[in-house]
Amino acid sequence: MNSILRISEALLLAGLTTLVAQTPQGPGDAKPRDITLESVTGAKNRALSVPRGYALVVGIGSYQKLDPKDFLRFSESDAAAIHRVLISQQGGAFPEENVHILIGAQATLEHLRHELEEWLPSVAKEPDRVVVYFAGHGLVARGKGYIAPWDVDIENPETTAYPMDRLAKVLAQNKAHWKVLLADACHSQKINAESTDDAVDAQFGQLPRDFLTFTATRERESSYEDPALSTGFGLFTYFLKTGLEGAADANCDGIITADEIIEYVRESVRIYARARGVSQTPTERGDFDPNGFVLGVANECTGSEQLKPALGTLTIETNMDDVEVYVDDKLVGIAAKGKPLILPGLATGNHRVQGVRKGYQPDTKEVTVVPGQDRSVTLRIQYRQEIKKSAMDLLERGEKLLFKRTSTFNPVTAYLPDRQTQSDLKQARTLFTQALKEEPDYARAAYDLAMTCQLLSDSKGMLEAFRRAIRIDPTYVEARVQYAGALIEEGDPDEAIRQLTEALRIEPKNDVALAHMARAFLDKGVWDRAIESADQAIALKPGNDQAYLWKADALRHTAAEDSGTSSAKTYRQAAETFDRYLDLTNFSTPAYEKFAYYFIGFGLGARRHADRQGVYAYQRNMAYVGLCDCQDKLGNLQPARYACERAIQYDRNEALAYFFLGNVYRDLYNAARRRDYLLSARANYAETIQINPDCDVCKNAKIYIENIDGILPKLK
Repeated sequence: MNSILRISEALLLAGLTTLVAQTPQGPGDAKPRDITLESVTGAKNRALSVPRGYALVVGIGSYQKLDPKDFLRFSESDAAAIHRVLISQQGGAFPEENVHILIGAQATLEHLRHELEEWLPSVAKEPDRVVVYFAGHGLVARGKGYIAPWDVDIENPETTAYPMDRLAKVLAQNKAHWKVLLADACHSQKINAESTDDAVDAQFGQLPRDFLTFTATRERESSYEDPALSTGFGLFTYFLKTGLEGAADANCDGIITADEIIEYVRESVRIYARARGVSQTPTERGDFDPNGFVLGVANECTGSEQLKPALGTLTIETNMDDVEVYVDDKLVGIAAKGKPLILPGLATGNHRVQGVRKGYQPDTKEVTVVPGQDRSVTLRIQYRQEIKKSAMDLLERGEKLLFKRTSTFNPVTAYLPDRQTQSDLKQARTLFTQALKEEPDYARAAYDLAMTCQLLSDSKGMLEAFRRAIRIDPTYVEARVQYAGALIEEGDPDEAIRQLTEALRIEPKNDVALAHMARAFLDKGVWDRAIESADQAIALKPGNDQAYLWKADALRHTAAEDSGTSSAKTYRQAAETFDRYLDLTNFSTPAYEKFAYYFIGFGLGARRHADRQGVYAYQRNMAYVGLCDCQDKLGNLQPARYACERAIQYDRNEALAYFFLGNVYRDLYNAARRRDYLLSARANYAETIQINPDCDVCKNAKIYIENIDGILPKLK
């Protein structure tokens, strides 16, 4: 009998311990990262499959040890632009976490080695595509080629620069089937006697043909930059970007192949450079299937079989400085009086051109691009942003219903959001809609409409209103950030990340955007990026409670995946971070408690709490559940029990809290061999099943109950 008892206990305890590490535990559950495009406009009604991609993007303009006269003006912004297009849906279609970027001082020799020799080989598999983009200085010393990292010492390149032959070997050995090196490293500002454009280009020419190498120039040419080209670009990178955005899709099949990119970039750069009295011809080398190598996705057909007649140029002038220019809702540059923007490579047809300057009425024009021609567009920013009084009155009435607050928005006198009625919100929605009819370009009305639709669980209306607010004012950071929060809850963290990337371009120190970014990466199961974004938010605002919550849960998942000795340390760090979140949100009065989750937590709650009423309780529950799991893993069983019980107080229908509490009682039984602990474990597993028989952990809870039922009769 004792032998049977020990075996049954072992099965129970081993099974329970193993399951905890395998069970999905929250919004950060990992998701597949391959990209399959079910439908693409212009793709002739066939499904397109795009290989999973990984990329390293490097841009270095200023160097730690070089004379400023040798700095490059646009290499860093070029790299940032390539990063944006690689992660865009109409572009590279790479998951954001699969694209690592090193800009300026980040691009040290140590970091280059790590990304090229450790990260890329560890993630890329045989069917994948790998892209390495480099914009910066090339270097030749004693007949050997190098790419120059930020901390290069030109007197000591052997130990401070990255050898091109080493780069070639690393890429050749990478398991990915598709590999491409995109390099813009031949510049007239040579940094030592040997580093002429010819010498640097010759070094690229010696790279093996196991992968595609596409460089900015050919022999006896330099790579040029043009401050008037969009935001200021290197010629090679500008046309690489526009090609990936769709202009290179010559046959309109919805995909952009290596061959299409090469033809488009080479021809476009040559034409643009020749028109300015210089010569530059991008050059490809290597053996590859030109049509089978998919580099990007074109959701809309913007190319044509005949390159030259299909594309035209817009020259955009403005009457004021600091005017952000958008073409088809994409930022293309900042125009200034007397300094026009030049935008070659635009597809034939109609384009929406918008000039935006803070505090002024935007100027929007519909412009037709003519094949092979340069057309001038003048944007006139003339009037201060003025809204009709009738529209403002409608907005004010709507906001009183939406927020139930005084005009000074004093939280002490704010009404509690759970006193809002559906009738109030529906009336507010009507008022905001009327305000937009009175003033179609009223971005704040569109934003408030989106918020109201969110509270009414009108998902379609919410998303349309957020998009309208951003279309009216592309610089509306708050709208982008809250739209991203809504996208996360709608299950689209990738688009949320793209919106947040643009918001952070406009406001790099927006801690709320960074906290949202942490949540998006948590949903994607990218724990390290979630922690990184949360840390950045906390550094900007130590009181950002949301950042602590997402960081804590990412740390908990990291610890669960770590089979080494550092797991306990990470669990402790996660527990401390959960505690910090709970301290920050432990408001002493019900009014402040409600205020916190409604206004601070808006847009960050659970999908099941679309009305926002339960966001505060949901997040506190989530924190206590995570804390319970961490304390249990650390062997702190009484604190773990307390945390799970507190979690249940916030949400008595949270199955995972009961499951973890069952685990805690299991471990208490292991320590004390008390029958009541085992009974409590059984009761909590049974409650887990009762709440949701189909939950992820219920199958295992049933097994544990069977094992416990086999043990209990044998216990005194």
